[in-house]
Amino acid sequence: MICCGHSENRIFGCALNPYDKDRTCGGSSGGDGALVSAKCVPLSIGTDIGGSIRSPAHCSGVIGFKPTS
Repeated sequence: MICCGHSENRIFGCALNPYDKDRTCGGSSGGDGALVSAKCVPLSIGTDIGGSIRSPAHCSGVIGFKPTS
């Protein structure tokens, strides 16, 4: 797996990129980005201070939207 931000927990393990299982799906909200990309959920809502929504969205080929600064 590529060394960068990734999503991992003790129950489900590491969230993987829905297009390439050898790659990560991004940072702290990577599982959400992967689920939206795989069309398991229509959208996901979260907080984004340092790119923790936009970066995983980019890794999974979807759009992360931050409406305010």
